[in-house]
Amino acid sequence: MPVNPTYPGVYVEELPSGVHTITGVSTSVTAFVGLAKRGPINKAVHIFSFADYDQTFGGLSKDSDMSYAVSQFFLNGGNEAWIVRLALNAAFASVDLLDDSNPQKLSMTVTAVDEGAEANNSQVIVGASTAGSSAFDLTIVYTSQDNPTNNRTETYKGLSIDPTSSRFVENVINGDSLLVTVKAAQNANPPKLLNASAGSLTSGAFTKGDIDNLPDANHNGFMIGFAGTANTPITLDTSNIPDPTKVDLATQLKDMASRIQKAVRAFKPSVLVWGNFTCTVSSDNTKLILTSGETGSASSVTVAAASSNDISAKLHFDTATATPGSAPALLKGGKGDPFDINNNPDIFFPNDSSSHTGVYALDKVDLFNLLCLPAVTDPVTLNPAIVYCKSRRAFLIIDAPHPDTTPPGSTPQQMVDFITGPKLPKADDGTYAAIYYPWPQAPDPLNNGKLGSFAPCGMIAGLYANTDSTRGVWKAPAGTSANLVNVQGMDYLLTNDENGELNPLGVNCLRIFPIYGAVCWGARTVSGADAIASDYKYVPVRRMALFLEESLYRGLQWVVFEPNDEPLWAQIRLNVGAFMHDLFRKGAFQGQTPKDAYLVKCDSETTTQTDINHGIVNILVGFAPLKPAEFVILQIEQLAGQIQV
Repeated sequence: MPVNPTYPGVYVEELPSGVHTITGVSTSVTAFVGLAKRGPINKAVHIFSFADYDQTFGGLSKDSDMSYAVSQFFLNGGNEAWIVRLALNAAFASVDLLDDSNPQKLSMTVTAVDEGAEANNSQVIVGASTAGSSAFDLTIVYTSQDNPTNNRTETYKGLSIDPTSSRFVENVINGDSLLVTVKAAQNANPPKLLNASAGSLTSGAFTKGDIDNLPDANHNGFMIGFAGTANTPITLDTSNIPDPTKVDLATQLKDMASRIQKAVRAFKPSVLVWGNFTCTVSSDNTKLILTSGETGSASSVTVAAASSNDISAKLHFDTATATPGSAPALLKGGKGDPFDINNNPDIFFPNDSSSHTGVYALDKVDLFNLLCLPAVTDPVTLNPAIVYCKSRRAFLIIDAPHPDTTPPGSTPQQMVDFITGPKLPKADDGTYAAIYYPWPQAPDPLNNGKLGSFAPCGMIAGLYANTDSTRGVWKAPAGTSANLVNVQGMDYLLTNDENGELNPLGVNCLRIFPIYGAVCWGARTVSGADAIASDYKYVPVRRMALFLEESLYRGLQWVVFEPNDEPLWAQIRLNVGAFMHDLFRKGAFQGQTPKDAYLVKCDSETTTQTDINHGIVNILVGFAPLKPAEFVILQIEQLAGQIQV
């Protein structure tokens, strides 16, 4: 602040330099929008590794092209991404746990944090705790849909349903993969959540001991688990029972327990199925038939006397109940249906953008540079995505149509028809996107490492990120150094002539060369066709312009509301000039001198008095972009020998 001199002497005053450093923004933060097997829906999630994706969205899934694209992004050099999961008919999986003292009274509800069917495989087991008579243990078993043998178990010890307890169940586990809501705190001692009269089933096998240990003398309150396929009957021989019609049902089941166990285990299912089942003794007294029925809410065995000699009973295991030491209660009702990703454009771009759903979930993301919609090849979705990227100063990486899509894209001629059609933008908007063909082939971890065909956008985004970090955003992400990691084949092996037909149309080809392996062999935007002659024909030119625009936009915020006159203009020239000169020294522009490489103009010529009166300051920044050496022409001349005179 100014010095106020009051005595004769020397005063020291520090003056501001007027320098406001402009820092270049990131250039390869990638947003992925698509299907995942779990995770929040229509919410952008920030990740920095595939391990982050695995934890939140469930890792690789055969139904999710996005999961593979994200994996390949990080494998090829990506380091920062935003993920938006989309789904139809989303619903949360949950299970209700009842109180022992009143089986009709809801005590606790366990609900998945995110919508989706993945949580339907989760199991909840309530057990006795050693922490005290009023405590219980809660075990949660997570099972992968794609790999049922891949289980993860978490056990929470010494929980309480008393809200005043330091181990109140809601406070302990909420915020993890599941949420718990205590509906009515019970003071059971110990708090046995659920119907204790159900016995003590300890596994999915139905054994003789399970029947013998039923506490009800009439055997009217036990549960049965059937590990097999729903609606599949089991027929058991009861010829060793003298007269099944004269023996009560419970006694028959006791005698047949070992045979039931063998029959159930013969199914060897990959996923345990629990449900209601009907047990019928045939009229000829020779067979005991166990068939699955509709899931209901019965809590006991109901014996019905038919007009014939049949005896039927409904054996019910309510998936909304579990007892200490019992078989697990399974979450159910979760839905997040996958959809035809090329036939639901409204999922990506809903009519109401203010809802911040679909791609608009990225509105709440401060900065992303690249956008990937894995396996989306429908122009009805791609066109608004390009417009959205333009508004966000971002760049869209487009996957070429796959042979299975409509229209297909398995051959070069089909790609020619696709790119020359009227559906994709060919003017300025087209410079905010690039398309890559064909789909690469890489080992699929979910298919024993066999080669699978994958959408290229993820690995191309990773290649962009790797090139940006090693060479700069001004370097074309293509060439013999632009290797695609782990790629071992292509859906179509292009020849030079076929490549020469697609490249002038703005299609970037992926090739496999001896020694170099799989590489990206093109760097044009969608508007990069020779006939269009766009100033932003090349990917690095457009992305360099976006980098400058975003960096200067953020770096010049301090100018707003400053006095609009020459001192301000001089500061702007100084700050922007320093930023541009630093890029010049790094080799970002053409030209041997700064004068040839860039210009920064802000003075009375760019900002007139009329502009000043309207509160406007105009800044002109020019740059000479580097363009890739796309065609290398080698001229060979034979020199004649020297003639002696």
